[in-house]
Formats: sequence, C-alpha cells, structure tokens
Amino acid sequence: MNETPTPNNTHTDPLSILKTLENDQGLAELLEKLHPLIAGNRLHNLVDVLSLLSDLVDISDNAIVEKLSGVFEGVVTTSWEAGSALSMAHTELQFNQDKHTLRSTYALLKHPDTLKGIALVLRTLQIVGKRIPEQPLP
Repeated sequence: MNETPTPNNTHTDPLSILKTLENDQGLAELLEKLHPLIAGNRLHNLVDVLSLLSDLVDISDNAIVEKLSGVFEGVVTTSWEAGSALSMAHTELQFNQDKHTLRSTYALLKHPDTLKGIALVLRTLQIVGKRIPEQPLP
C-alpha cells in the first residue's frame, strides 16, 4: 500500500490536515479551553506578548544581555542583603532579654552603623522625592 504522494494526499495538504484534526480529542479540548480567550479578544494580547518577546530576542545582543544580567544581579544582591539584615535583627531581638525602652532605642541612634543606615535611607528618600513631579495628587 505504498502510495506516491500526489497533491491530493500529501501530508501538507490543508484538507487532509483538517480532516485529521477533526477527530483529535486533545485539540478539541484545547480549543474548548481557548474559547473564552478567543471570544474576549484576550488571545490577541497573548499573541502581542509573544511577538514582543520574539522581537526582543531578535534585537538583543551580548551587551544588552550583560547589562540586564548585571541589573538582575544587583537587585538580587540588594534583596539578599536586606533580607539577611532583617533576619539578623529579628534574631537579636528574640534573644535579647533586656527590656526595650526609649533610652535603649535612643542609644542605638548614637551608634555609627545606625547613623550610616539612617543616612542611606534618608538619601534614598531624597532622590525619590526629587523624581516625583510637583503635580498634586488626583
């Protein structure tokens, strides 16, 4: 039963592909699940995102990838340091049996490392404040 491919019975013939897919239960289930996306035109957004990702892959070069990896590494490092500092401070507070008073908290403010941390936070807030436009809130 070896048939030579002719234009009517090749595997690339759209009609034969459609006839094959008519009986495919997996495809029918997929189309049933995609129906709300297609009806609400939300699938267009997914196609747009995939198109954007494809374009980004096409235009990205080693320099862009290295810059993005550097930014990602910086964000991860900063997050890790902040999480470690919070965990360390929490652990110290749990094991410290001294009564917490305003005076003991004020003593922390005199420590040089505390002052550096406060200066960092205040400077960060100052930079954020500069970047906020002078428009009133809606």
